[in-house]
Amino acid sequence: MIPQTVMIGLIVAMVGYLLQQRAWRHNLQEEIRQREFEECLKLVDALGRAIDKRLMAISVFQSSVRQGRATGKDKEEYKASVKDWMHNFSSFKSKIHHYFGRGQMLTFENHVHCQLRTVSDIVLRTEKYGFSGLSEKHQKEFEHVISDLALARHKGFTFLLELNERIANEEVGRTALYNNIDVGSLDLISRVYLIQRLLGLKS
Repeated sequence: MIPQTVMIGLIVAMVGYLLQQRAWRHNLQEEIRQREFEECLKLVDALGRAIDKRLMAISVFQSSVRQGRATGKDKEEYKASVKDWMHNFSSFKSKIHHYFGRGQMLTFENHVHCQLRTVSDIVLRTEKYGFSGLSEKHQKEFEHVISDLALARHKGFTFLLELNERIANEEVGRTALYNNIDVGSLDLISRVYLIQRLLGLKS
């Protein structure tokens, strides 16, 4: 028969071990959370700079095209800015998906990037054929390119604002997205967690 003092010692040792493991997991999660928070700040800053650079490049090039003084050098410089944007595009998408979820990644691709690409295509087409060489439909599109550019700027601003709000609310990173029904990333919510909520075992 195991002496009572030995049994108590084993229980204390086990409880101490469990508490130590729990503290270790908590510290590890906090380290990961802090690291992800800092990475998210860097990502939003890089996105803001890239979007501003793309908008500026379009604005300058369309102004030259509108005034009929766009040169071959102007076109090459603009194409270089587009190439620079596309060089970082996949990296931006993967990081946005990782830290903010699939929904924000799709917003970046289908709203921010798509609007920038639409305006860019209109300006490049006008530069290629000349305004007088465009169809009536394409002429109207170019006439509205400044308002379309303003819309692209607004979409970029709104997107960055949403990301910053997520950061401020600490709704970023994988640790914050798992089983978080408020964020709405269904692919990161486990069935077990949903069953536990249904049974009132999780809040």
